[in-house]
Amino acid sequence: MSPLKRIFLIARIHNATQQQESLPEAEWIHTFSTFFDMVREVVKGHGGTPIKLMGPGVICSFQEATPAVKAAIHLQEMLQKERNNDGLDLCCKVGISAGEVFEYAIDGGPPDYIGLPLQIASDLCRLARGNAIILTEEAYQETHLEEIRSRGGDLTKRRNAEYFQKEPARRLQGVQMPVSCHSLFWQAKGGEYLTHSPMEESQGDINPEQTQGIVYFGKVSAFKRERGFGFIQYYDENQEYKEIYFHMTYVINQTPVREHDDVQFVIKPGKGGRPQACSVIVMGGRLQGQVESFDPRTGGFITIRDHDSEVIKFFMLPNESHHPDFLSNDIVEFTVSSGSDMEGLTATNVQYFNGEHPPHLAGSGDNLTIGSQEQAMITVYFPEKGYGFAKCRRNNIYLHVSEFVDPEADPQPGALIQFEVFPGRNGTYRANDISFVTDEEPALASSSDRESA
Repeated sequence: MSPLKRIFLIARIHNATQQQESLPEAEWIHTFSTFFDMVREVVKGHGGTPIKLMGPGVICSFQEATPAVKAAIHLQEMLQKERNNDGLDLCCKVGISAGEVFEYAIDGGPPDYIGLPLQIASDLCRLARGNAIILTEEAYQETHLEEIRSRGGDLTKRRNAEYFQKEPARRLQGVQMPVSCHSLFWQAKGGEYLTHSPMEESQGDINPEQTQGIVYFGKVSAFKRERGFGFIQYYDENQEYKEIYFHMTYVINQTPVREHDDVQFVIKPGKGGRPQACSVIVMGGRLQGQVESFDPRTGGFITIRDHDSEVIKFFMLPNESHHPDFLSNDIVEFTVSSGSDMEGLTATNVQYFNGEHPPHLAGSGDNLTIGSQEQAMITVYFPEKGYGFAKCRRNNIYLHVSEFVDPEADPQPGALIQFEVFPGRNGTYRANDISFVTDEEPALASSSDRESA
């Protein structure tokens, strides 16, 4: 059997895992059927052949790369038109790869294929963000000399070379060498992906000039709750298995942690220069964030700050919002969610913080005033050790049982407290004269609000 040269296009519904879990079965079946019919129509119109389904995606084959790229643009534009005109809440991502494969058929059925290009196209589609089209270097070389056009490109009089953007090389599972790829800029302007870039940052990115700041995904292998530390198993950028130490103080919002939790984190030097996991985000945990933008039809973004005050974005699906009237800068609570295939962080079950706009979180500044009266919500407390943490705006506040006004106090996560701000260690804050805020007591204005008054 001789190998054949083929181009493979794989189109997959963006955030399919979350949609399938949140929609009724009949509605999900209708959504996927609509998507499949659109893919089949577009692919056949450009001379391609739908081969088979792959989860919430469709594998298609082409003889040449240019028709596959044009089909991908056509599909994205068709979905964009449906979203704008008919309110169809459906978008997809596309991976395209070229190479030699082996063709076979079972019992005279339609042809199927075996080979590395299929796996690469699938992985690129998996790593793509919403609305993105990603193609390998080989498919790009066969396409970029041909005339590529889109409605958005025509509006901006884009030259053919300006349709393509070089992406970082990727280490893909089962592929010995890093895979070079490009994203295809088919939109009218930048920033029209559902998230901030065409491709998901992954543990396989090749970036020798910057080892810090890489986002890793792992699983909590051990956690000593009474002592507030544990270990995370993960694969590094060379696909080597490793384990790393983390402490509860570096879990964002001090979200409760359990063994086997999936987490996202970055690596920073700890005590003695030893590496440790920082800015740990627990998948399935509840966070508080700020609405950056929101549209009831298309969704929006929520932002939080990590321990280096860097912004982390979460995409909010419109059907995950419990309030259609979210405004920019609203403070909300949400559940962290990530597709099983690394589709990017999303916010689900989004609600107003504590059911309403919290006045004590209205200030946007990072710093607190020493000696000021503030309010915060307890995020974690270790009764065995008599200490915990609360969240006040973007600051983690250290709590100790000796500072509670009521000696019989029983601090619980979610409780609202009032306290005097005292300096902690290494530029942090601790709470003094802590008391609980009851429903009858008015909430304090933030220090910035009091200063402006």
